[in-house]
Amino acid sequence: MGWLRNKKKKKRKPTKPVILANERGAKLLEELIECCDGKSNPINFFSADQILKVTNSFSESNYISRLAGYGCYHWTEWYSGKNESHPKILVKKLYRYGDGTFSRDIAISSMVSGHNNFLKLVGCCLESEYPVMIYDGLKKHYKLDISEQPWNRRMKISEDIATALAYLHTAFPRPFVYRCHSIRNILLDEDGVAKLNDFSYCVSIPQGETFVKVDNLAGATGYIDENYLRNGVVSEETDVFAIGMLMLKFLMGEKGGEDDDDNNSYRSAAMSEINDQRRQFSEETESEEEGEFYGEGDDDDDSATMLRPANLSYFRRFKSMAERRMDEFADLEMLEKMGEISKNELSQMKAFKMLSLRCIGCKRGIIPTMVEVAKELKKIQKFSS
Repeated sequence: MGWLRNKKKKKRKPTKPVILANERGAKLLEELIECCDGKSNPINFFSADQILKVTNSFSESNYISRLAGYGCYHWTEWYSGKNESHPKILVKKLYRYGDGTFSRDIAISSMVSGHNNFLKLVGCCLESEYPVMIYDGLKKHYKLDISEQPWNRRMKISEDIATALAYLHTAFPRPFVYRCHSIRNILLDEDGVAKLNDFSYCVSIPQGETFVKVDNLAGATGYIDENYLRNGVVSEETDVFAIGMLMLKFLMGEKGGEDDDDNNSYRSAAMSEINDQRRQFSEETESEEEGEFYGEGDDDDDSATMLRPANLSYFRRFKSMAERRMDEFADLEMLEKMGEISKNELSQMKAFKMLSLRCIGCKRGIIPTMVEVAKELKKIQKFSS
């Protein structure tokens, strides 16, 4: 019996990395089953040692950038790297997924990797202290800075993001709503193609339904519509509203309002803070006169998905936006760089502005779908003088 006792002694408890990988792997499997309807997507799993090797132990020479997230302790760091199979890869180190939402990011990233307006997922590491996602990095990627983009690029970026969102809405048995809108979640590759990133708060709408209710808010407050903010109602129009606000920011520049990333973003765990924001918003909007921004003849059906814009800094501007001259409305710095504006460019800006206002829902009954938004943006870029 001595040999049996010796065998028992050699049995070791699982190490912390193994426990982490098992727990996270189980959560990822749940997400893959839910999001992918049981279909398998190729995901390579890397060990912590492999990640250290491809990034030179996350060395400064491999460091690319850091992106702030929701709350003081939530952020991501990006590194370059390479291995035997991939001469260039992007590595995203996740410091903000203590609630396990990283698994949804991985699951949906695996579903959209073949689309031009998303990063191509190579794999992930679940056993390191902080989860890691690995993307194909053959092309360099940059954070989006609106002030650096000329007018034609702003239109194209808007179309790219609308196309990405339309894909999420239509390519799968159930629509996926992105809802985590922020400038920081848009990357540009070296060819200027916009890539939508971070699906950690993406939600699916059940079959046969047009919306889903959630308990937590995600995304910069400047892109959140009222029904989502006040009632937790998420629909495809949640993303349409957000793309409208993004388009306004592209057209108006910094005077269009802050992105609200650092000071007013929401964390899923901070429900008391969210409820305070909702109560404050209710008090501020209840004093507004009904119909002020929609006209005297609008009906009063409060069941509409979007009754009015949620961001009060924009809210008071919508009434007269359509009538304002472009030199009073558009980004002055952008206009100065353009010099003399052609009739073609002026027509593009006017159409771009009107489409953004339709997305926001300034007039009931004409909110476009995301597919329609992407198509109209493509048409706007083809305007001729």
